[in-house]
Amino acid sequence: MDTSRDYSKTEGDEVEDLHQLLHLVKEKEGVEGVSVGAILSDYQRVRVENVCMRLGLQPLAYLWRRDQELLLHEMISSNLHAILIKVAAFGLDPEKHLGKSLADMKPHLKQLSTKYGVHICGEGGEYETFTLDCPLFKKKIVIDAAETVIHSADAFAPVGYLRFTKMHTEDKHGDVVTRALPHGSCPCQSAIDKMTAELEYADQAEDNQHEFTSNCDLSCQRGHERPPSCSKRSSSGFQWISGISGVKSQEHGIEGQTLEAFTQLQSELDRRSWKLENIILVHLYVKNMEDFALLNAVYKKHFYTNPPARVCVQADLSTGQLLQMDCLLHDWTEPPEEGCFHQKEALHVQSLSHWAPANIGPYSQALRIDEVVFCAGQIALVPCTMNLVKADVFTQTQMSFSHMKKVLEAVTDSLTLAHAVQAHCYTTRYQNIPKIRDVWNKMLKTSVEEKDLLWDSEIKLVPLLIVVVPALPRNAAVELHVTAAKDEPSKRTFHRITTEVSCGSIECQAVMSANRSCGSLSVALDVQGENLKIMDVRCVTEEVGTSFTKALKMVDAALVPQCARVFYKSSCSLGHQIVQGLEDIFRCSLAGSSPSVALVPVLDLPDSQVLHLSCWLSL
Repeated sequence: MDTSRDYSKTEGDEVEDLHQLLHLVKEKEGVEGVSVGAILSDYQRVRVENVCMRLGLQPLAYLWRRDQELLLHEMISSNLHAILIKVAAFGLDPEKHLGKSLADMKPHLKQLSTKYGVHICGEGGEYETFTLDCPLFKKKIVIDAAETVIHSADAFAPVGYLRFTKMHTEDKHGDVVTRALPHGSCPCQSAIDKMTAELEYADQAEDNQHEFTSNCDLSCQRGHERPPSCSKRSSSGFQWISGISGVKSQEHGIEGQTLEAFTQLQSELDRRSWKLENIILVHLYVKNMEDFALLNAVYKKHFYTNPPARVCVQADLSTGQLLQMDCLLHDWTEPPEEGCFHQKEALHVQSLSHWAPANIGPYSQALRIDEVVFCAGQIALVPCTMNLVKADVFTQTQMSFSHMKKVLEAVTDSLTLAHAVQAHCYTTRYQNIPKIRDVWNKMLKTSVEEKDLLWDSEIKLVPLLIVVVPALPRNAAVELHVTAAKDEPSKRTFHRITTEVSCGSIECQAVMSANRSCGSLSVALDVQGENLKIMDVRCVTEEVGTSFTKALKMVDAALVPQCARVFYKSSCSLGHQIVQGLEDIFRCSLAGSSPSVALVPVLDLPDSQVLHLSCWLSL
């Protein structure tokens, strides 16, 4: 029997019995989904999801990570009549509490939860219940006789259960059977209503038209094929491979290029003794978001249990190039120190719920490697329907950021948006940038207040880089991507320098986590004009490289630059010329520590920026 958190098909395991049973039920009854009652149990949810995916059934986990006190109240107020049939926790007595209803037990359970941390819904195995009646039942169950069995007479936490010896059913009134479930709105809709109520400003009539904000010549979008770019493997086992594409494919279309991209990726992995399962994060850029489904069909064949987290956006890739993949790989280079252990965990929720969106592709919501969490991009999908919320950009931003907050909390309770080490937000309109910044700043402040983090008002948290792209999955207006570290945000190290250049200014910002395990560095080129000579372009390119090197020296020397993701305005000839020379400059100045360079053409950047480099650093 496989008792690990994750699960793969194991002959003789009880999960395979469940598979056979549900296969039979599907054939005979034509069911389409399976509901799982897990609130916090990954063990239960993962196994039901595994079976459902193999059978083509939709797993439903509408209790997943719900507030347990609120959930208990909802169940009782919904006329769900359940009694305790087993107790196994301090404060619960078989002689006193077996057979009592949840409604009767609610005050006592709240008291135990407050005093001793008992799960008020029994999610920790504190108690089990048996439902005698609920609005869905056509008949109610009546217990005629039962006996108490003491399994363990422990002085502090005795374990006992009820054994029913006689019971019968009774008819219910017809109107009770046909009546819909009691009042109470969907938790997802309640959250949306709350966000809408907080709306202070937004053009309710605005649409999602993609606006191109520059009048520069577009011819510079056309580039030449670049070979993949690879970083040095860090001492903690991280390495980036960027610029994977399928332009050499003999087959036309996205499917052929995706297959070719994975062939190229596998070749790069083989050269460096990596495996596909070592990939923990993928940045995926597509030329046309309409290819999303076809691409996913090929992509998912290469990943199985706990696939890497993924960020997917549309980018103005060069002519003939339909996709680009940048991959972060990890495996420990050394065994853990005595008394310590390595930790790799995936958050891969495939069930519909009221928590946060299930993945809409073959990816995990997040992967944790020791103290660092790599998240997938989040858009404003309504979790229980998986449809994009029908709301303005302000609400979409709040919802996508809220999803990211919930994902971080699900990985580790103490994590918040304030723990972000690197944060990118993609949007489809330049006009959205001020609203996105406003939501980000407010949610950071709220995160700090909710978790009562040590806070110094003079310290700035990691800045949010916002870029404008042509399109996002599901026609969303906003997508947030975050990499976070489990540390104390107020103890992080921050640096900021500004350098004046002939065409404008270069601003660098660097942050290092409090535990000194990772960090990020950004370099933004702000340009007031583009009438530069070739000599000036070379000088500015060198200044960008020099600024990067200076900022890198300000942080811990042990941190290695892993991936320099260079967002540049595809319509701007200056930005295009500069990015072509950056990788050579990094190789010259950093030698063996040169980062992988990922070039990402975008529609626009904040303010007067034509280029913004964002680099993740690691031990």
